Amino acid sequence: MGKSKFKVGDKVKIIVNEIQSNMVGKIGQVKKVYPSFSEEPEYEFIYRVEVAGVVLKGVATDKDLEHV
Repeated sequence: MGKSKFKVGDKVKIIVNEIQSNMVGKIGQVKKVYPSFSEEPEYEFIYRVEVAGVVLKGVATDKDLEHV
């Protein structure tokens, strides 16, 4: 297993959020990083993200976020 693209505390911009589309474009912070045990490299890690003090529903993958 490789290293995660994001670490706890990283500031990120939400690129995709199918559950809460109103959060796309917002800036948040990675709160948790979990290994997913997927064989697909883009899904190797999943993330929980907080925006304005609220942890978003669901999880994000590498393709859903970008560094700020």
